[in-house]
Amino acid sequence: MSNDMLAIINARIVTVDEQGTIINSGTIVVDENGLISQIADGTIGHTSDKVIDARGAIVMPGLVNAHAHLGMTLFRGLGDDMNLEDFLSRLMPAEIRMLNHDAVIAGTELGALESLLGGITTTLDMYYLPDAAQEVAQRSGMRIFSAPNLLEGDGPEPLPFDARMEWAEQWLIQANATGNDSLNWLAPHSTYLLGEEHLLRIAALAEKYNAHIHVHAAESFGEMQLVANRHNGRTPIQVLADTDLLTDAVLAHGVHLTDEDIELIAEHGASVTHCPASNQKLASGTARVIDLHAAGVNVALGTDGPASGNDLDLWLAMRLAGYAQKNTAKDPTVMPALDILRMATINGARALHADHLIGSLEVGKAADIIVLDADSPSLTPIFDPHVAIVAAAGRGDVMSVIVNGQVVVHEKRVLTIDHAETVQKVHALGGVVMAAVEEVERSRRK
Repeated sequence: MSNDMLAIINARIVTVDEQGTIINSGTIVVDENGLISQIADGTIGHTSDKVIDARGAIVMPGLVNAHAHLGMTLFRGLGDDMNLEDFLSRLMPAEIRMLNHDAVIAGTELGALESLLGGITTTLDMYYLPDAAQEVAQRSGMRIFSAPNLLEGDGPEPLPFDARMEWAEQWLIQANATGNDSLNWLAPHSTYLLGEEHLLRIAALAEKYNAHIHVHAAESFGEMQLVANRHNGRTPIQVLADTDLLTDAVLAHGVHLTDEDIELIAEHGASVTHCPASNQKLASGTARVIDLHAAGVNVALGTDGPASGNDLDLWLAMRLAGYAQKNTAKDPTVMPALDILRMATINGARALHADHLIGSLEVGKAADIIVLDADSPSLTPIFDPHVAIVAAAGRGDVMSVIVNGQVVVHEKRVLTIDHAETVQKVHALGGVVMAAVEEVERSRRK
């Protein structure tokens, strides 16, 4: 008889499976490999000595953040009250001035701490020095998908484009050798920071190693103009299609899309990661999520970076996504709760090519699970669990978090990260961060 790793009992199970099944009082059993072996109503026999009694609370899949810059926690609060172009011109030079491996570890670990406490079990990260993110992933137990960040400038590594491409190839060789699909990614920053010749070389490298693509696209009006000027009047989506980077890609933001763009995205099987908090804060616009859904495009949810969105809160993202679409459509029936919840879970997993493993609670999938607080005032009463999750729940309601069968948050405390030490490390870097930003500001005034 196998030794089960974990059992969760007395659970109101929100599976987010294809039928949207809810089990009002059930049990989940996790086997010794961290996979869900049983889900059923009532009590199930098991061999685990580790049992979580949910006491009637909602038990649901871990959230999937399909676009973030975890290390950017270092710059939280330094990009407010400005548009995307001003934000980038302030922070990108500051990042290049002060970031190193240890700094990115500190920022990413803080991001992982915040994410896990908020029920995010998987993140598609795009940031400099991605080896640092993988160190944090190994220590924290969080799933962090990451890739070499490709842009024509040297970045903080520093690496010119040719050397950056050599580094990216070595990254993919290692990912393929270990069979680690969470690393089999390339992250071209955008079509406004890369020329067509760069993009074609990235596409060739991706094809060689069957790598996935994570790229910013169509975020703001300013970006659209920059891309049109650089790429002969084309949209970012047209450029990505023409350079063979659109197929199965993850497109961060996708705010300013033409009808033709949406058709191209659907034809190429790409996913769009909607980041409503960042888009609204930077006044970038409102994505055409309803139209994307109608075209059959997979739409996931993301937080963007903690400087542009200020936090890593997918509960807020769910709420903002729904409210903005209802308001824009002038129709309160659009974007029902289950559709929004899918965006934060299974759609994110699908974007990451990991929906066979995560994103819903089903037998055979990895046990990436959130247990909410049975005594939360904001979750009392619960008549429709999907509505409760999307319209009432928040990060403070996350009681326990399990990743791959391992309990990483218990009673609202992260077990795999030293909370106080992680916060203190980022505090200690504050002076260096501000000095870099102030140096950028001085150079801009000259």
